Amino acid sequence: MVKFLPKKTFNYLKKYYLWIIGVIFISLLFLNIFIYYQYIYLVMKNQPELINQEININEEVLQKVRENIDKREENLFRVRKTEYYNPFND
Repeated sequence: MVKFLPKKTFNYLKKYYLWIIGVIFISLLFLNIFIYYQYIYLVMKNQPELINQEININEEVLQKVRENIDKREENLFRVRKTEYYNPFND
């Protein structure tokens, strides 16, 4: 079994702390460059064109969706209005 030696670890970190900080800094720098490239540079380079298309709505389907929403709201209102038995107030 490997024994943990804090003194050896401390000496190692004392000797190579600048290298460790450098590696962390460089890896964070590359991560930031990747994020910038992926989410800012590519989006600005490829500006999407706005397409104005007329939207056709099926009135029957829209009416069914509205009825469904109304039924759900009615059920929710009924459930909120109903007072249930509280077994902890006996």
